[in-house]
Amino acid sequence: MPIGGILALVVAVALVVAAGVWAATTLSSGGKHTAATKKASPDGSSSSGTGTGAGVVYPYGADVGLKSPLRTGDCVRAVWSGTAFASRPKLGVVDCAHGVPDGQVMAVDAAKDFADARDHGGERCAGDVKGVVGALADAGVYALTPSEAGFTAARGGTACLVLGRHAPIGGAIGRFRRPGSNVWTTEMSVGDCWLYVDHTTYFTATLTDCADQHTDQVIGSVTAPKATAFEDALRRANTLCGNRFESTWAPGSDRSVFGYLSDESNWKAGFDSVVCTVGKADRSRTTGAISPSGTTP
Repeated sequence: MPIGGILALVVAVALVVAAGVWAATTLSSGGKHTAATKKASPDGSSSSGTGTGAGVVYPYGADVGLKSPLRTGDCVRAVWSGTAFASRPKLGVVDCAHGVPDGQVMAVDAAKDFADARDHGGERCAGDVKGVVGALADAGVYALTPSEAGFTAARGGTACLVLGRHAPIGGAIGRFRRPGSNVWTTEMSVGDCWLYVDHTTYFTATLTDCADQHTDQVIGSVTAPKATAFEDALRRANTLCGNRFESTWAPGSDRSVFGYLSDESNWKAGFDSVVCTVGKADRSRTTGAISPSGTTP
């Protein structure tokens, strides 16, 4: 197999070719901002102020800021009041494709009363979205329960949010995506199949049905060793994924395991996961999902 070096690309995308496998940073759609630019206050049009005006009822409390209940499929930006996932976030609903969201509402759990939501809503949410969280490289679940005063306005619903732990997820996830959409490293889920598309100065990962032509199938992720520098992780991404998955997913010479990173800003923010894929060793297209034995069913 050919040996290569680092091919620098624009828009904070780099590609490493080493021993016939590939490692890459955040995939850019050309029109989106990179994940590093995403952290901003929620859109005021969705969650404005503290709402001291007469008659304003906040479903989840004034601290969260939303004046309307969240719905399944809503994408949000989140600004935590304290430690992420351990404090109440201020939220704003944004466009999933262009609003660079921190995450998405994957389900809404309906409670019979406020006490039921308070005591059991979080537990039910965790069960509802367990599969989605487990398939992503660096995500967590946050159950946004209604306030007592806002229970009726929230329609009794606890919003089951899947949010990036260290970096915004950046787009729709799970069943809310459609073939043909571009996915970022932070959005890639186990089982995803996607097609590497070269645009000369950058590349995109186009989500496909695994039955259709694709170059990569996501099989998991690995966490880089503590204190690993970004450039070092970029060079070692293929090895890190190969050590974990190659013996079961690519035991023969026709397939290889590849590693993909997010961008350097996300890396420094704590997104130190390497997303691992399997595909043809020569990077040609294939059809059909690959099983852990390295073969198509």
